[in-house]
Amino acid sequence: MRSRAYELRHQINNTMTSRRYLKRCLRGSAFAAASLLVSRPADAFSSVGSFATCTLPPSRYAGSSHPRKCSQNSPVLFGTGEPYVNDDSNDVDPALVLEGELGPIDLEEIETAKTKLFQSDIADPNRDLSGDYFGPLLPIAERIDSATGGWGLSYADLHPETPQTPIGVAFLATNACYACGGLLLGIQGEWTLGLLTEIAGVVSFWYHYSQLNFGQDRSEVRLALLIDYFTAGTALLCGAVYMAQMGISSVPFESLVWGGASVVCLTLCWVKEVGYWYLFWHSLWHIGSAYTGYLVGQDHLNNGMIS
Repeated sequence: MRSRAYELRHQINNTMTSRRYLKRCLRGSAFAAASLLVSRPADAFSSVGSFATCTLPPSRYAGSSHPRKCSQNSPVLFGTGEPYVNDDSNDVDPALVLEGELGPIDLEEIETAKTKLFQSDIADPNRDLSGDYFGPLLPIAERIDSATGGWGLSYADLHPETPQTPIGVAFLATNACYACGGLLLGIQGEWTLGLLTEIAGVVSFWYHYSQLNFGQDRSEVRLALLIDYFTAGTALLCGAVYMAQMGISSVPFESLVWGGASVVCLTLCWVKEVGYWYLFWHSLWHIGSAYTGYLVGQDHLNNGMIS
């Protein structure tokens, strides 16, 4: 009886030891990923694996010189890609330890979780309004975020497109329409709307480049979006004032059609803020709104109202 009790106590101790090592490994992997996410994302995965390797004793992961057998169905140690194995036949089956702690192991879910971790900020993804990025604009950003329930400073997920992919480059290139329209207006003497259109185009390019480059839930992109609201809104307000000065009945029908079509495109891209749907409709918004601004500026000139 004493011998049996000793064996049971030995198994319980081994189980607790395995659990402690497992928890240390998982915590260590998470902290390693977090610490390198911003500075060296490309090295983060390898750092997670090496941290797990250093955290567990040499006899707890494959590749050790410690002699033992690897069971065929041994689970994979998170972050290393190597099987987690027993040291001796009297040890508790690590599969039971892992499943007891985490439930059934699904490697696909682990990979998905790791991918999401490396694509998002470590801070609260819905509220990463950092004063370091927003500076004096932080109160405005917080007010917009609060009033819209987080929607006002949210933006579309354009993954897997980046600023270097053909579709990403084509999408960014549509911002050149603002540059062209603003330049043509300036050459003709319409400096106010022309300059505001140019500035709106530059900020729009900055925002969408950041959107493609950084991905979801980043303060850098939210800051660019907030400034894009200011610059685009100012250009739109200037166009609206010009139309009011001319009188709505004097505004050419072509300007109204292009303006209405542009708003429809903008609305459609908000309906489904993801992937190619957003890229297509928002590209049309860039083209249509730039051309509408150019038409309104020309109409303003033709009515003898030079800015």
